Amino acid sequence: MSSSPSSTPVASAPGRAPAAILRLPRWLPAPAATCALLLAVPWIEPYLANTIASWLIAGLLGLSLALVWGQMGFLSLGQTALYGLGGYAGSVLAINLAPGLGNPLLLAAPFGALVGALAAAGIGWVVFYGRLGQLQGTILTYTCTLILWTASVSLNAGIGRARVGGDNGMSDIPGFVAGLGLDAPPMTPNQTLACVLVVCALVYLGCRWLMASSFGRVVQGIRHSAEKTELLGYDTRRFQLVLFAVSGAIAGLAGTLYAAWGAYISPSIFSAQEALLVPIYVLAGGIGSLAGAFLGAVLVGALSFWLGGGAAGGQATLILGLCLIALVLFAPRGLAGMAGAIARGLARQRMPSATNASALQHASVNAEGLARIASAGPPRGRVAFDATALIKRFGGIVPVNTVSRSFAEGRAAALIGPNGAGKSSFLRCCSGQYRLDGGTVTIDGRDVTRWPLFRRVQAGAGIKTQAPLVYAELSVHENLWIAAHRVARDARQAAVAADEALAAMGLQAVARLPAGSLPHGGRQWLDIAMVLIQRPRIVFLDEPAAGMSGEERRALARLLATLGSTLAVVVVEHDMEFVKQLGGHVSVLHQGQLFAEGSIDALRADERVLDIYLGRNAHVQAH
Repeated sequence: MSSSPSSTPVASAPGRAPAAILRLPRWLPAPAATCALLLAVPWIEPYLANTIASWLIAGLLGLSLALVWGQMGFLSLGQTALYGLGGYAGSVLAINLAPGLGNPLLLAAPFGALVGALAAAGIGWVVFYGRLGQLQGTILTYTCTLILWTASVSLNAGIGRARVGGDNGMSDIPGFVAGLGLDAPPMTPNQTLACVLVVCALVYLGCRWLMASSFGRVVQGIRHSAEKTELLGYDTRRFQLVLFAVSGAIAGLAGTLYAAWGAYISPSIFSAQEALLVPIYVLAGGIGSLAGAFLGAVLVGALSFWLGGGAAGGQATLILGLCLIALVLFAPRGLAGMAGAIARGLARQRMPSATNASALQHASVNAEGLARIASAGPPRGRVAFDATALIKRFGGIVPVNTVSRSFAEGRAAALIGPNGAGKSSFLRCCSGQYRLDGGTVTIDGRDVTRWPLFRRVQAGAGIKTQAPLVYAELSVHENLWIAAHRVARDARQAAVAADEALAAMGLQAVARLPAGSLPHGGRQWLDIAMVLIQRPRIVFLDEPAAGMSGEERRALARLLATLGSTLAVVVVEHDMEFVKQLGGHVSVLHQGQLFAEGSIDALRADERVLDIYLGRNAHVQAH
């Protein structure tokens, strides 16, 4: 992409730190900190140990929110609802198992986690499969919390040996036991702290592993752009539902531990105050950090503990609020974000300085290489795409009015027409981005009219939107990896495919830079590569050459012409010279209907086509 360089450096290029800099595995700090704290536990005063255990349990609850808010981008105000459900359910089971089992918490904790997961799955089904917006979803989760608070206050019933006492809560809940026999003694506060610490560390490491897995990497893509992730063929709702269920399990587990820690649980656990306290933990610790949930909970807990001891002169709530406001204003990424920024700053001082500008200036696209990537894999049969009498309405506006077209490999097809002709709308009807009001769409004779977008992509449709749609905050390599993984189903194979695409685009030198740092033409090429790396059978491209230089446009025309011999390629474009370079069949749309068809030279000589572009004569009015 030699003709579209970035005029100024955008970010530092990746480099190797000197050997003197010790790079520790990212998973190591958690077990190291856990071991250090375990060694210190015996010397902690029992009352303080008991208090710290409650902070860690609160951190576990915060972790459940950090998982869905920080990692997936969904703010739930219903984590305390899941927390309370798990606590009540686990407590009921523990009370009933206590006479015959020496340590009922061993079964009560998994049961509380299961109840939390099931409740989260139910709420998540409504939120995600109902395609509620962020605000509506947040309100729904908060409403669930308030409903449970009302229900728990009024519930007064016996469940076996357990007694749910309405506003009085539930008492005599078995606590932490040091052993398995019926005569096993209760744990001391220090032993309880050690037990809670180990559980929190294990859950935290499990979450770290999950987010580092292929599943977690796709979830990161959803957080940055759910639309792009679905355009890559992922069922984003399934990923969101699974992660929300996992967060519910963690919240339910935390609720069971809390009930066992205090031997008591009450409806106050569902209160609005408790519900709003959990996001504060995450914000204070760092919204993008899993460990930040624990840092935030310990910070808030420690400040409350210290201020409540008389240091604030009766103004504990006011001072705590001011401290949190200052933290949000001056450290918007929380404590974990501050620590990470300091570490990155120290590392950057020891790394060679370079920019991506020179790398982009010398980058060049290998159109043939990208074409080979798109046609890789086992041989595929001839594709036939048929759109019959498609209709799309937006109120009284009908941008697509009974348009029928068929596409197959052999040569690229282009859709042209004046602004407002319905070209992009027709393309979105074909790709599944718009729900049809009439007509049918088939791929190889299969009716896919009612298929959701991601299923059409899985069936072989590749979709390039009008504006380049990439994960701006993720690296160029990560963008390609997410696109490739949906087809490869293997992390290593996806990485190999991403490397091949980088080589074809000449972007190896900037592979680790954020995709948003690329110039517009670079983002266009990256978006196209993300489509082709999935080896589609039919490719829909909406103005793919927009913002590209002359050299890039010629390379793109060669690429699409080459792809047209093996794939069905459909392009919406305004540039007639670019359409001529494609050399394919051209359809003219006007006022939402098919107006004319043929070669670009024949259409250029057609007075009717000239009339609708220039807005003159009877051809415009009569149509």
